[in-house]
Amino acid sequence: MTHRINIVVHDDVWRFLRDVPLGQRSRTINEALRAWVRRRRRLDAAADMDRLRKDVGAQAVTAEEVVRWVREDRDAGH
Repeated sequence: MTHRINIVVHDDVWRFLRDVPLGQRSRTINEALRAWVRRRRRLDAAADMDRLRKDVGAQAVTAEEVVRWVREDRDAGH
């Protein structure tokens, strides 16, 4: 499914897009945004992992506890 949006771009971006062949502009913008979203998701996930490491790092967790948590989570249907 696609969605149409209106955006405002700066002159330097417009100068680039102006040279992109008609019919290719949406594809070009979509590819650039997709790459940005992938990078952003990775950065967000890394930041989440860093926060978790800090939180869990202060607490000693055994392998048995992790196994128990995973089993409880599975048993709960997750």
